Amino acid sequence: MSENNDKQQYIKHCEEIIRSIKDIVSAKIITSSEGKISEIHVIASSKRNPKQIVRDIESALIATLGSEIDHKKISVAQINHENEYMFDVRLKIDGIGVRNYRFNYEASVTLSDHDGNTYEGKAEGPGSIHGRLRTVAVATLNAIQQFLGGSFILSLEDVVGFKIGGKEALGVLVSMVIEGSEEHFLGSALIKQDKTEATVAAVLNAVNRKISFIVKENTV
Repeated sequence: MSENNDKQQYIKHCEEIIRSIKDIVSAKIITSSEGKISEIHVIASSKRNPKQIVRDIESALIATLGSEIDHKKISVAQINHENEYMFDVRLKIDGIGVRNYRFNYEASVTLSDHDGNTYEGKAEGPGSIHGRLRTVAVATLNAIQQFLGGSFILSLEDVVGFKIGGKEALGVLVSMVIEGSEEHFLGSALIKQDKTEATVAAVLNAVNRKISFIVKENTV
């Protein structure tokens, strides 16, 4: 692993430690060109005094880094309990369109965010049963990609059908590349009306929680 990747992993580890502190919602560390910590931005609930939160961050990083962090480098933005729900960003199904041709299959999936903005993704694939499900899943990921922007790369690993408790369900495995690091997310949904809608729901089930976390990070 390169020295740059080592530094990135180390910063991510520090961010994870900060996020584990009580009442902290999200954390973002800014580094200098030398890779040293220059700024620490956190979002926290208003349940505790920000000075106490800063002290907790200092203590946690002393234990991690073995040296003190200047408290002036730490900024705390607080949200009151009533507004915490605003950071739980979930994309929802706005519309699904499909076209079945002789040899191929086209899908269009439109998602909406909490502000009512819509994002449309399209995909084309083979007309087989499994091919159709994959095409719908890819179209859903393309819509999500529009929402996230180019900083994240989403791809479909697989779509599978299964039975649970006597009911039909679909599972999807999605990969996401963030800053050179790959993560995998598994989602599922019961087939209530049709497999197309269940596929979109399964993809959202896989990544919506991560999307919410990414939005939190970008609000810092």
